[in-house]
Amino acid sequence: MDKHLNFTVCFLSVLVLLSCKQKTQISQPTIGYERLLCDQNLKYVISQEEDIFELNYKYAELDIHYYNETEVFKRLGTDSMTTAISCRPLTEGEVNYFIKNQVHPRHFPFAVGAIGLLINRNAKDSTIQYEAFESICKGLPVKNAPFHSIVIEDIGSGIAHYLLQKFYLDSFGKNVYTLKDKDALFNYLTQDPGIIAIVDWSEFSDSDDRKQQQRLQGLKRLAISRPKDSLQMGYLLPDQYLFQDQKYPLTRTLYFISVSGKSDLGIGFASFVTGEIGQKVLLKAGLLPLFQTDRWIELKSSPFKVVE
Repeated sequence: MDKHLNFTVCFLSVLVLLSCKQKTQISQPTIGYERLLCDQNLKYVISQEEDIFELNYKYAELDIHYYNETEVFKRLGTDSMTTAISCRPLTEGEVNYFIKNQVHPRHFPFAVGAIGLLINRNAKDSTIQYEAFESICKGLPVKNAPFHSIVIEDIGSGIAHYLLQKFYLDSFGKNVYTLKDKDALFNYLTQDPGIIAIVDWSEFSDSDDRKQQQRLQGLKRLAISRPKDSLQMGYLLPDQYLFQDQKYPLTRTLYFISVSGKSDLGIGFASFVTGEIGQKVLLKAGLLPLFQTDRWIELKSSPFKVVE
């Protein structure tokens, strides 16, 4: 009796081990398990895409790990994490690193998002010149400016990297501060009307999300001009229709990056997000989808009817 019991326990243990091993090995476009990396600023919209993807494909399980941008690219290609969702492509140096290791990275752009500028509702002004904003980032004095400082959630975030690259900086000026999270950022912002908080607007652009809209209470958006050497369009806010052709000056393209070299679940998820359903989710969330479906309009030459 004991022998049969021991055999049964051993057999079940082997099955469990095999199933766990199989879970980590099987990764096809719509079947299996895969760990992905994602910029934490995109968590709001990507978590929606994940839920809908897994609802459509019952045998697919995504395990998405959210980090700041610096940590995402540090972990990409390690510990079986070969797919990343980011607000920038790989740099030339990063691409060369993977190529030296016999890996050819693939990029899949899927949407355009934007950086949003938030200020205290009691701020003296609701607009800022692009050049004045650039000067504050560089730590340069701005004459008669109602804003004196900038706060960013995390120095390792994609927002910080984006601004440093955009303004050709190695580091920010002394009046740019970083805080540990958005709660600290918003709390700091409500205490000083001379501060500009910089956020990824995709987290707040869905007007139907009451929770996120409530977080903006007591705050307002700061409109920014385009650079003086470009076509002027007044002061602009990060609204979806202004992302086309980069009319709003602080837009950025979002990417899937794969270094797996195969057609796995990460590629399947990227295909879903760039497909019709995934692009509609992005549109609803206030981002600009890069792949929009055609809309057919049929006009009939029938007489008009008056409806009372």
